[in-house]
Parts: sequence; structure tokens; C-alpha cells
Amino acid sequence: MNETVLFVLASIGMTHIIIDGSIFSSLREYIKANAPSKISTLVECYMCAGFWCGVVMGIFLFEINFAKIFACGCAGSLLSQFTAILFNTLESITIKMTK
Repeated sequence: MNETVLFVLASIGMTHIIIDGSIFSSLREYIKANAPSKISTLVECYMCAGFWCGVVMGIFLFEINFAKIFACGCAGSLLSQFTAILFNTLESITIKMTK
């Protein structure tokens, strides 16, 4: 159970740091400017980055099993996309309330 909670939080957190975090902003801009579009998508897309963050967290937290690692990537993708939608919705509601 602890590994599952850690997986969920770590996958979401890692994805949001890569895509939105100020610590990666200069690296993100460099990748967008110099890398091919398929690679630059990894620092712009929650589903893409979430998949790879889920894979990394799955490798670290669970046994090495291709099916399980792939499932971790899919779960990380879904969790990251859902959380991004949730945060954007909450932010837009907050903005509307302050106007």
C-alpha cells in the first residue's frame, strides 16, 4: 500500500515538476528550441511525460516486470493528465471567484 501511494504522488509530482516547475524552465526551453518535435513533446504533454515518469517510478518501486512497468507508465499518464485537468479547473474557478 505504501508503494502505491508513493507511486501515485511521485509520478504526479515528477510530471508537474518537469512540465511546470521553474527548476526545469531553462532546460525545457532549450529542449523545445533544439530537440526534434517528438522529444520536445515530452516536456509539454502531461500524458507523454506522465507515462515516462510512471515507468521510472515503476522501475524504482516495483519488481522488474515488463507488463507491470508498462502498466505503471499508463497509470502515470492517466494520473498526471487527470491532475493537470483538476488543477486547471480549480485555478479557473478561483480566478472567476476573484473577479
